[in-house]
Amino acid sequence: MYRIGEFSRIAQVSGRLLRYYDQIDLLKPVHIDPETGFRFYSASQLPRLNRILALKEMGLSLEQIARLLSDDLNADEIRGMLTMRKAEIERTMLEEMSRIRTIESRLKQIEHEGEFAGLDIVVKAIPEQTILGVRNVLPTYEASVALFNTLVTTLPAKVGRSELSHFIFIIHSELLEMENLDLEMGYVVSAYDGAISLNDEHIVECRHLPAVETMATFAVSGTMEDIHMGYGALGVWAEANNYRLAGAGREVILQMPRDNEQGTFEVQFPVEKLESTLTLLT
Repeated sequence: MYRIGEFSRIAQVSGRLLRYYDQIDLLKPVHIDPETGFRFYSASQLPRLNRILALKEMGLSLEQIARLLSDDLNADEIRGMLTMRKAEIERTMLEEMSRIRTIESRLKQIEHEGEFAGLDIVVKAIPEQTILGVRNVLPTYEASVALFNTLVTTLPAKVGRSELSHFIFIIHSELLEMENLDLEMGYVVSAYDGAISLNDEHIVECRHLPAVETMATFAVSGTMEDIHMGYGALGVWAEANNYRLAGAGREVILQMPRDNEQGTFEVQFPVEKLESTLTLLT
């Protein structure tokens, strides 16, 4: 047996925490010396303590932990719960990192206000293309990210990476909302016959994108969140040059970002010349 100080070092928890767990009957010493009052613990108590600490890391209250332990959870059940919690935390971290990058992109936009003259807007014709992908109304931003991740991991394995060209997003919603966004995404391909079932929700199939004679484009190097810079530039350019947006916008990944590396993206919007200049009210 170990005295409380020794056990705290072995278990890597504070003696104060062990005393508290004793008070609330969550982890009792195996023996208390009746003369000195010293608490003694056994190495056989380490599995229970590890379960307590693991469940605590999952955000459960001590009362909930006590009830779960009374049900005698085995190691596999604890492992499954921890795996789920780990996945939730990882997803939250990715979402928070995306928010940070979006904030950084907005800051760049503010810092570069008034520098439109140095931005490179290119007007070009885009030929008809075939996209192997999915169009769906996605309930949340997280659902969009999840679908994107599924496509970029599944399609190269099923179709062959050499058959796939650039990845493309097409925003069909008239209003940009993070919820219930009508979004199409997939790879540009030369040709592909058949359909691919990802799951019960999504079927991947080919669709022809019509040619666009006048496409205003802007390339961005950085993260996907830096695409904001392209949209702002296109808006300023279109207004200054008497154009109007004439169809669904596209986001093309020219170079897929890997790990912490930056990618290259192109924002595309079909545009057409206005017949007359509108006078803006101020």
